[in-house]
Order: sequence, then C-alpha cells, then structure tokens
Amino acid sequence: MVIKQLLTDQTIAIQDLAQWELKRESIQTCLFEIMGNPPIKRNTRSILVDHVEVLHDYVRSKISYLVGDGDKITAYLLCPKEILKPAPAILALPQTVKCGKDEVAGLDGNPDFAYGHELAMRGYVVLAPDYLTAGERIYTGKECFDSGSFYEQYPDWSMVGKNVEDSKSAIDVLCDLEYVDVARIGVIGHSLGGHNAIFAAALDERIKVAISNCGLSVFSEEEERMEWSLEDGYIYFPKLRRYFEENVDPPFELHEVAALIAPRPWLNISSYFDMAYGNQEFLAEVGIQFYQVYSLYKMADAFGYFMHGNDHSFPRSARDLAYAWLDRWLKV
Repeated sequence: MVIKQLLTDQTIAIQDLAQWELKRESIQTCLFEIMGNPPIKRNTRSILVDHVEVLHDYVRSKISYLVGDGDKITAYLLCPKEILKPAPAILALPQTVKCGKDEVAGLDGNPDFAYGHELAMRGYVVLAPDYLTAGERIYTGKECFDSGSFYEQYPDWSMVGKNVEDSKSAIDVLCDLEYVDVARIGVIGHSLGGHNAIFAAALDERIKVAISNCGLSVFSEEEERMEWSLEDGYIYFPKLRRYFEENVDPPFELHEVAALIAPRPWLNISSYFDMAYGNQEFLAEVGIQFYQVYSLYKMADAFGYFMHGNDHSFPRSARDLAYAWLDRWLKV
C-alpha cells in the first residue's frame, strides 16, 4: 500500500497553512469517528495524597484523583525538593507493563524505562499515572491489559479514547499545582506510552513539547497492524478491525495524528526494526513528510527525528537525546 501524504488532500497539493488547517480538522474528525467521543465529562477532581517519601533528590508522592463518573486514577508525583519558582513539568507515560507507573518511577521493571525518575533527578516535576487495566487499575478478577470490562461499560468508546481523556486529566492535575509552570509542560513515553504521548499531544495543546519512543507506526505499512484491533485482550480501536480485515485504508493514519502536534516541538525516536511492529524502515520516508509540515509553519527546528538499530528499546543514548530535547524547549 502507499503511505498517505501529509501535504496532499484528495490529490490536491497543500502549499500553505490555510490548506493544512483544513486537512488538520479533517484528520481530527476522522480520528474521533474511530476513537469515539467521551461519554461523560472528564471532571478531574478529589486529588488526594496517599503517601509521601522524601528521597535524596526529590519527593515522591503517591496520589489519586477521580475523573468522569468516579473512575479513580493512581499516580506518582515526583517533585524536586527546592522549587524557587514555577518549574517545568512532564507527564511520563508507561509502556505495556503490569506494574504500570512503578517502572516509570524506577521502583520496578527495566531501569531503561525509569524516565520519570531520571527526569525528576534533572529538576522536572513529573506525573506518572497508571493506565486503566495496569498497575493499581486492573479490573477485579481480570488480567492486566484486559479491556473487556471497559467495553462492557463503554461499547461505543475505545481504550485510546480513554487514555487520551486520562492524559488530559493528568495535565489538569499538573496545572492545578501552584509550583508548576503551566506554559512549560511536556509528555514522554515508550511503546504504549509512545503512542499515548502522540495522541495526548495531538489533542491537548497545553502540552508544549512531546517525545515518543518506539510509539510511531503507519497502519498501511505495519506488519503487525491487527494488534491495534484485536478481538479480545487489550483492544485499542475496535472500529478499525473491519478496515484491516477488508484490507482497505482506515479513515486516518497514525502519522496523520502525529502531524497534529505541529508546530509544537516534537521528537520521535524509532527503530528500523521493532519487534512490536516489524520492519519500520518506511518511517524514514515518513520523517520527510513531518519535516515538510513543520516547514510550512517555519518551525522546522521544532521537529526532531532519530532512528536507530536497537529494536524495541530506550537505550541510554536515546534517553540522553530525549532529555536534551526537553531541556532545550522547557528549561528557558
């Protein structure tokens, strides 16, 4: 199949921002048709601090808050000890791992994915929440990442839509903290966290900087694309399944969603081969398309694209690049 061109709209070449803004609106419309609209208002509230630990370089608080119709979200809030003025903040999103936020906070799992802990060490306020179906939000009697109970309650929504709303709630929490500079909020994630970082930044302009590691793909090219719409387990987009089964183009593509982040700074990190997606060499071509979109805004320097041969990982070299990117745009 042919990769959709970002700067083409129904065979017409997009040459200015006015044309791009029209396509941008169309992408959002198509995304929500598949993702679904939230059935209840987000209404982030009842923020509680459950436990506090004073560490050598920062304070780690375990917090909870309510959203929607009473859904409880659990998270770690990592704060530098001495904040003399409102500080930059990061929403740190976990990968597909049972321990959820604990890995991001450096309490469990692979230390290569403890980017929440590492960013707190660099002076950022960090919020690392659990996803629904992981960490402390696994449905009673179910395995982690079993989304069946969610779809019983919300048959017309999607896990991606829920994750977007939960990411927006996390930004609500950060914006409610007097020691956070609301003009300097970023998002970072690996794998599932990388997808969710893209969707969150694309749909919440309070996020000023985004980093996705091993989170980008293109449906038309991906060898494992049925993983996006399984029949059971963790189902991202139920409505995509028929498109994949019939081998026709879905209403939107993942790189189109990522392009909605422009012109805000965004760094994408991907592997040429990724065991979660298969061959990803086609992403080199997609990077040129992103560059062209950012160039329309005359913000080409706000786009970063790094591809490596380290499979589905977040090695030290890539994390150093990610942290330098955040420092560049948020530590001003």
